Amino acid sequence: MTERLSVASSTRVGLALAAILLVVAGCGESDLEKAQQDAREAKATVKKLELSLARAMQEIADQRAELAVVRETRDELQKQVDQLVQERDNAAALAQQAEQVITHLSTRAEGQVGATEAMRRQIEDLKAVVADQQALIEELQQSAVEPQFTSQSAGAGDANEPEDNAGR
Repeated sequence: MTERLSVASSTRVGLALAAILLVVAGCGESDLEKAQQDAREAKATVKKLELSLARAMQEIADQRAELAVVRETRDELQKQVDQLVQERDNAAALAQQAEQVITHLSTRAEGQVGATEAMRRQIEDLKAVVADQQALIEELQQSAVEPQFTSQSAGAGDANEPEDNAGR
């Protein structure tokens, strides 16, 4: 691009100089001075254009360097985004697995609560049976003790039984 601008400005200067020479060849002294003045102005314009071109070229170089830095930064950010997306996906998968484990454990816990309640009822039933058995045992013991007392008191005069008071 700079070559095109350089060629274009050189062509303009060349045309301006050619026009000046043509004018000079057919003019007098005052025309000659005017032509020389125009040539100097054309040279000054060419210098200004060359300086502008150099500044534009430097600006283009700076913009390209900045673009390279921006691209590099964009690539780094894209890598970070990709990594974060992967980490997010992994975290989502872990969360889903944790939710499944929690659901499974909750189901098991509910089953355990039901089993525990059933065992408590069974224990209460067994305690009631034990209490009934204990009452029956006590009742049987009392009914077995009463006939002994009645038979001892009725058999006090029995000759087969030794008297406790006789030898004392």
